[in-house]
Amino acid sequence: KLMEWGWPQHQLAYIPNYVDAATYTPGYAPGDYFFYFGRLALEKGVATLIRAAAKAKVKLRIAGTGPEGEALKTLAAEVGGDIEFLGFVSGDPLWTCVREARAIVLPSEWYENAPMSVLEAYASGKPVIGARIGGIPEVVREGETGALFESGNVEELTALLARFSVLPDAHVSAMGVAAREYVSNTFTAERYLQEMLGLYASLGVQTRTGPKKSIKEFET
Repeated sequence: KLMEWGWPQHQLAYIPNYVDAATYTPGYAPGDYFFYFGRLALEKGVATLIRAAAKAKVKLRIAGTGPEGEALKTLAAEVGGDIEFLGFVSGDPLWTCVREARAIVLPSEWYENAPMSVLEAYASGKPVIGARIGGIPEVVREGETGALFESGNVEELTALLARFSVLPDAHVSAMGVAAREYVSNTFTAERYLQEMLGLYASLGVQTRTGPKKSIKEFET
């Protein structure tokens, strides 16, 4: 998008976010519901998810708050799906919801950059069903760590939810294992640190000499 708006490619650098996967306890056993956690706003595509879940006749749990909260609850009542709103959830209760889900759904309808929710889902051992927009397709490996659908397309998301609901548990679990391995090996703090230091160095910023920096030193 930046190049589309006129920025020259040589002025751009891609350094993805990271998570410390070791601090997440994975849960590979697929649950009986799909899970969305995040802001309840128009651009997040939750209305599309609610409509798709109702059409696919799958259970959906939603954690989060936002300006569209009441409108989304009204929509859920209108479409008559098996949809539960959990409100604001954080800490251990949130990660328990993630671990016990069948898959995490990210139905965004704006240009997400490098969404942490995907990496956190992976670290928790869960596949991700994501909208094909912005940076989401860069981190969801189709058929390996999750699946993609056209952003805003209720019918395509409906088909994916229905397919995931009947996939053998062993298949879904294997995708969760692959997701955990992917984030553990690729989106690491060490990679982030070295690429950031490399970027600074390319811009003429001198770093301290001595032993190789750790991410904790970098953060402080």
